[in-house]
Amino acid sequence: MGWEVVRSKRIGKIVLAFVSVISLGIGAAGPAAADSAPAPGAGKTGAVGKGGPEGIIGGETADSSRGMAALHHNGSFRCSGSIVDNRWVLTARHCLYEGGDRIPDSQLTVRVKSRNRTSGGGVVAISDSKVRTNHDIAMLKLNRSANAEPVRLATANPKVGATTYVFGWGRTCADCAPSTLLKRATMRVESIHDDDWHGGRAIRASAINGRFCRGDSGGPLFKLVDGKRYQVGVVSAATIGCPANGEFLFASTPTSLTWIQNVMRDF
Repeated sequence: MGWEVVRSKRIGKIVLAFVSVISLGIGAAGPAAADSAPAPGAGKTGAVGKGGPEGIIGGETADSSRGMAALHHNGSFRCSGSIVDNRWVLTARHCLYEGGDRIPDSQLTVRVKSRNRTSGGGVVAISDSKVRTNHDIAMLKLNRSANAEPVRLATANPKVGATTYVFGWGRTCADCAPSTLLKRATMRVESIHDDDWHGGRAIRASAINGRFCRGDSGGPLFKLVDGKRYQVGVVSAATIGCPANGEFLFASTPTSLTWIQNVMRDF
């Protein structure tokens, strides 16, 4: 299957999950799914294409996998995510949909405690998942403890102009496979008043040293406070082609912090 590319009236946006040989996923209706549920961003113009642009482009290889999770669907890499509790992983809502249909939890796993998305660390099955209405945010419950150090969640959005860092395993060039090793890019916050792929509050950023694209969906955006990393966003969408001068959107985690905490408490 190919990619679903959707252009908004303001900028062209692209859902960023990695396409495996067996899945388009990412909640967007492709040509074979015209009768499925409405795609994220329904009502916006769109076109379907195959192949396409890169993942974290430029940037550098991450020196640690602390707090990171690589999401797989039926064994194929799909999205990036972050460990927010030993039993919970935070990712993008659109990562949990294929052709408009919700992917069964039984088909999802995460690899944790490894910079390599294909080996090392441990693989943990998903026992439950929760998505936030009208936000590109989702929570995955693990069927056992990840035995990993969780990320810290910020209580406030970063300031405009702040330097932030995004992590993921996305493609590194148009014709490349997703990166085997975890990468990071440095980005500048341009606004905290945009919309993510599902209409929730989004942080808009621009590239400083590298940028995200396909395969990086669901990955965390961090700010540094007194030398410690705090997650402020989840990779959601970008200008079509993920160009260096494009716009890059992250679902705001501070905006969803109460929801995230309630999910971990109640489920």
